[in-house]
Amino acid sequence: MPRSPDSGQLDLAEVFYSVQEEMLAQLAVGGFFEHPSAAGTATERHWLDLFNRYLPKRYRATPAFVIDSEGRRSRQIDIAIFDNLYSPLLFPHKSGLHIPAESVYAVFEVKPTFSRQWIRDAGEKAASVRALRRTSVRVMSGNQLRPPIKPVPILAGLLATTSVWTQATFKQNLRNALEADPNRLDLGCSLEHGSFEQSKKIRISIPEESLIFFILRLLERLRAQGTAPAADLMKYGRHLESFK
Repeated sequence: MPRSPDSGQLDLAEVFYSVQEEMLAQLAVGGFFEHPSAAGTATERHWLDLFNRYLPKRYRATPAFVIDSEGRRSRQIDIAIFDNLYSPLLFPHKSGLHIPAESVYAVFEVKPTFSRQWIRDAGEKAASVRALRRTSVRVMSGNQLRPPIKPVPILAGLLATTSVWTQATFKQNLRNALEADPNRLDLGCSLEHGSFEQSKKIRISIPEESLIFFILRLLERLRAQGTAPAADLMKYGRHLESFK
């Protein structure tokens, strides 16, 4: 039987809808774990797999602590997106990866649901990262020594499977919770109910497009950030006796 001619077309919306349904099914399996920490770990793993599938290779996503040259450390971050090309991973530790603040582009909390409480918690964790000091030094580009890059604001967000609200009340409750939170969240995805982006205004997707909206808006926000600044490693080294 002859094959149908190649149409040369791809329904991108259908591809993303399929990925979203697949991820919802995987997260539903995680819900069968009786221990909350086991379920939480499984959920984080699915989100990490998603980031590693869609983010360009210049980025890496991992659970981490974020530190600065003053010796300060953030709260534990479920998923940190950081520079994968130039960031020196000098701080491995059994308690978790410790990433220099200069290399961090975005931080996300992974929770079971969207709610006022989890939005507030995600904002507080983001604040513990944004409060860290970020250094910057000149770098060689081609044959020229370029001035230090000014660090851009670190993105922050919340990831969940669903929300505590109904589909009918989701948008208004989410908008109210975001506007009431003093620690700004930029992006978030509730797979079942919708995603949001907060810039000059709050935009909320329809539930059928929650994943594609979130991924495309995240990629665009990361692109707009440009390149992470080169950390002044000598300021980290000054805590050593030989550097004093």
